[in-house]
Formats: sequence, C-alpha cells, structure tokens
Amino acid sequence: MKQEERKRQHLDFIQGAITRMASNSFQIKGFTVAIVAILGSLYSTMNSLFCIISAILMTVLFALMDAYYFQLERKYRKLYDRKVKAMDEEEDCDYKMAVNDIEFQYCRALFSKSLIFPYVPLLLLLIGGLLVIAFVPCARGC
Repeated sequence: MKQEERKRQHLDFIQGAITRMASNSFQIKGFTVAIVAILGSLYSTMNSLFCIISAILMTVLFALMDAYYFQLERKYRKLYDRKVKAMDEEEDCDYKMAVNDIEFQYCRALFSKSLIFPYVPLLLLLIGGLLVIAFVPCARGC
C-alpha cells in the first residue's frame, strides 16, 4: 500500500469516528424525547410525580452523556485537522488516533449550543409542569 493511500485511509478512520460520535449524540437526543414521552404518558395514567421527576432526571443524565460524545467528537475533529495539516506540510505522519492530549473541556461541550437548544427547553417544560402539578390546586385532578 502506498503512503498516500495509507494517509487517506487514516483520515477515513478518523472521519468514521467523528461520524459515530455524531450519530451517538443524535440517538441520545431521540432516546431522551422517547423516554420523556413515555414517562409523560405514564403520568397521565398514574398521576404520580415520580414520572415527572424521573423524566427530569433522565433528561439531565442523557444531556451529560450527550456532552461526553460531543466532547469526543470535537476532539476527533481537532485530531483530523492536525493530521491534515501535518500531511500538507509533508511531515512524517504517525497513525495514532488517541485524543487524550487534545484539549476540549467537558463543560464547554455541556454548555454548547447543540446541547443547550434541545435540552434546556425540555427541562424548562418538565420543571414548569412539575411546579404546576405540585403547587396549583386541581392540577392533578379535583
């Protein structure tokens, strides 16, 4: 296999990791919506605050997990950019795919726009619903 082919294939491997991280993030958002919908329908039949509290907890946990995958995706994007730059400068290319030494803070991932926009409105809706149910008379049924 020629050197150029190895370099191209290495970049393809990194791109595959980026694609998997983005796919995982998308699936987590889908699971979050599905679980919140299921817990909401359970609340409508059971009238238990446990369902709403569980939905809030699951949303927070999925947001934390989504931030982890988003952080990894950003690290792999930086790795990809580094490898392309090294290949353009004709440096000897190492084929390591470790991203441990690449900086991208977890908190920065957690508070990024791609996580704030789906999760914060959902959390506000759930917390608002919980407050209405808990403190408004006849919200749970008279």
